[in-house]
Amino acid sequence: MTTRPRQLSLNFNISGVGHHTFAWRHPASRTDRALDLDYYVELARVAEAGKFDSIFIADTPALRPDPNDALANTPFEPITLLAAIAASTTRIGLIPTISTSYGDPFTVARQIASLDLLSKGRAGVNLVTSAGDAVARNHGRTRHIEHADRYARAREFAEILQRLWTSWTPDAVVADREGGVMIRPGGITPIGYRGDHFQVAGPLNVPRSPQGRPVIVQAGASPAGIDLAAAYADAVYARSMTIEETRGTYRALKQGAAARGRDVKVLPGVVPYVAATEKEARELVREIEERRIPNPAALTALGGLLGVDLTGYDADDKVPLHLLPRPEDFNGSVTGFVELRTLAAEGDLTLGELAGHLTGLAPLGMWALVGDPVRVADQLQYWFEHEAADGFNLMMPIAPGGIEAFVALVVPILQERGLVRADYEGATLRSHLDIEEGTA
Repeated sequence: MTTRPRQLSLNFNISGVGHHTFAWRHPASRTDRALDLDYYVELARVAEAGKFDSIFIADTPALRPDPNDALANTPFEPITLLAAIAASTTRIGLIPTISTSYGDPFTVARQIASLDLLSKGRAGVNLVTSAGDAVARNHGRTRHIEHADRYARAREFAEILQRLWTSWTPDAVVADREGGVMIRPGGITPIGYRGDHFQVAGPLNVPRSPQGRPVIVQAGASPAGIDLAAAYADAVYARSMTIEETRGTYRALKQGAAARGRDVKVLPGVVPYVAATEKEARELVREIEERRIPNPAALTALGGLLGVDLTGYDADDKVPLHLLPRPEDFNGSVTGFVELRTLAAEGDLTLGELAGHLTGLAPLGMWALVGDPVRVADQLQYWFEHEAADGFNLMMPIAPGGIEAFVALVVPILQERGLVRADYEGATLRSHLDIEEGTA
């Protein structure tokens, strides 16, 4: 790790037309370009002009319950899209999402190593365990893998990735024409991994990239997710309900990593509604919110997140708390489930009111930050300087306007304060994040 001054890490979470559920209905969104590669390249280039560390694509390998989300969110398989974006960018990091519950570790290691090598060291991977039976049914199962099992599988998955990515030494390729040697003897080593969930002989068939090995990101917020991140992640996309709750997550991740002789970057999710003035920012919120439409799939989506079948219930019915499983018995996203259950119990909500929390100004568990450029910069700086964040996973409410406004209005203020780089100092994602090269 370098000794350069600590600076904010900025990550752009690309979504097709924005992270607000109804952004696609706003006239400034580009719903018409949701399947256009050039559009995504343009978004990435704006973030690169703002000297962002990386762009990130979230992914769930199943169609969402609400068909309106089919194109509103980025519909493409993320590695494919980021490989195309890599060819039209030069510095910004590239982080796709992969399911450890349904992916194959050798295949994923090869895909990410290829992206890393072809992009000259700019690749990472966001490891998730996925949630929901809909994903399971697309992968030969009727029910999602049990919580404890999928985190045990995720640990093996991460371990295998690291071993495969280091199965080639940095100097393995010698290409000695005169001596007739392409690969240095001993430069490639099988990994011989045998675990409860995977058996992988190795070695990988892709050499190392300039950054040693790709960056591992993790997004789980449950105790099992925090423990996994502390052991393997270089960065974490954290939830951001309140600064107090986020500080707790920040401390838990930092302490868990330090106990293993490691460090981890903590990047809470933020949805910034920013405009030249506070009034204009509030107006943007109003313009998007007034385009809400009834969602006939709202109770289906809510039932999936709560782990109950809400067929036969109406939006005006009270939440049937007696039917909900205990958190320890829940088999989906435990953190989201606990949050919804707490909202229902403490607020005495109807099913419709609780479902409304799924389509607010920010996704469930994320921070909606509304204001002019100075206020937005002030808030980000406060979290950064008060042990709640090393940077932020920025989820723009509407695209392309969200990323364009942030780069044009907020980034210059952060740069003036010395909180964001004026230019890239290195070429690899590890360099951008100021984390040690993956040479182990």
